[in-house]
Amino acid sequence: MTIADFYDQRVAQEAEHLTQLVISDLVSGAPNLAGGHFAAVVSSPAGAGKSYLVTSIAGNARDFTGGEGATIAVAAPTNDQAFGLVASIAERFPNRPVAFVPAQNRSLPVATSARPNVISIPSQAAATYPVVVGTLDKFGDAAGRGNLPHFRYLCIDEAYQADAAKYYGVGALADRHLLVGDPGQLEPFTTDDPGRWRGLPEDPTQTAVQVLLRNHPTTQNHRMPITRRLNAEAIGVVESFYPGHAFSSWTLPGVRRTRLVPGVASGEGARVDAALDLVAAHGWAWVRLPDTPVLTADPATVEAIVGLLRRLGDRAPEVASERTDGMFEPLGPSRVAVVVSHNNQKDILRAGLDGAGFDEIRVDTANKLQGLEFDIVIAWHPLAGLPEGDTFHLDPGRLCVMLTRHRHGCIVVGRASDPFLVDDLPPASDVWLGHDPDPILDGWFTHSMVFDKLAPFAVDF
Repeated sequence: MTIADFYDQRVAQEAEHLTQLVISDLVSGAPNLAGGHFAAVVSSPAGAGKSYLVTSIAGNARDFTGGEGATIAVAAPTNDQAFGLVASIAERFPNRPVAFVPAQNRSLPVATSARPNVISIPSQAAATYPVVVGTLDKFGDAAGRGNLPHFRYLCIDEAYQADAAKYYGVGALADRHLLVGDPGQLEPFTTDDPGRWRGLPEDPTQTAVQVLLRNHPTTQNHRMPITRRLNAEAIGVVESFYPGHAFSSWTLPGVRRTRLVPGVASGEGARVDAALDLVAAHGWAWVRLPDTPVLTADPATVEAIVGLLRRLGDRAPEVASERTDGMFEPLGPSRVAVVVSHNNQKDILRAGLDGAGFDEIRVDTANKLQGLEFDIVIAWHPLAGLPEGDTFHLDPGRLCVMLTRHRHGCIVVGRASDPFLVDDLPPASDVWLGHDPDPILDGWFTHSMVFDKLAPFAVDF
């Protein structure tokens, strides 16, 4: 089989064209900020390969600047994200030195630091390296102390997870900025009272991208047209999180397949098998438990999820994809995950799965699984059994993370009453002067759209 049998070449070419356009803009785009500065944004859907874009730009930075001095600072919100960037750049460009500026008492993973083109340096030594990677906090602290040089470019990965305060701390490092991120994911957490800042143009608790676009509306916002993680069947539901952003799967319809041995035709197990058959055939299943208010860590939901996973194992699941050259291979438990909203849900599920012998299946909150991918995912819906929606559970970013971790299929588990929480008038929320997003209202509309799109895949337990 050839690459044409697996991939949509039109989508791949559009993505490559965008990459070249972004590089061209970063290098030679006309200044669009005060003082002759330049900034651009790249917004991507889940699994688009945005970190691949960042590493491409970082690895080629020397080529489009002549290779002199401090070329590009590559920053990310967390240490793990920065570690991943160092490893990716070093692996793809083994002849390019990659310098990492560590925070105090933090160091690169051993496998990454052992690469011959990777070096950890103090911030004062950054001027001699073409690519310097660090966290936003570390760069901001070093810049405030005057310990970093002036770079030609600043590239921020996961910029929608970075609050504006961190962006302010690194903005003076370079005259030309590129912010790359996923607008559908969870926004940065803050312990500060957002009411102190809401509506203000320089609100430090908003994302770096939101504040940039609010204050500089001429900033180019490129939208990546591709998702590499999600299959074609997932797009209809997932596009609810990306209004106005058209994108397609890199893989052709039918390339990713899930195969199960036949299920039972009747009895209690037929409903479980019906859900598994739906996710195998269409990539989605929505399991609706009976309508009743429940505790956050609901034992009945745990029992349903464990039962689904037990039956999935009984039916000898196999998956085929571009990674297997179209051939079916057994679905291993490490390629299955359960995503939840709360730690107490994780704990009770972990105990239930371990008791059933499923210790290799990953169970974690949306915050912890953000950025990861699996073949099959079970999502414990945030609104499951709640008496009413609130800011936390209506957060569209949390639901987006839950429904975008899978390559083959996702089973959503909730209560039959969940859609009623978003089936009437939108909830009342505070109104603030100035341009300001409303997470409660945004979440209400997003959840409503997702329920409508999941309806054809519903199974009542």
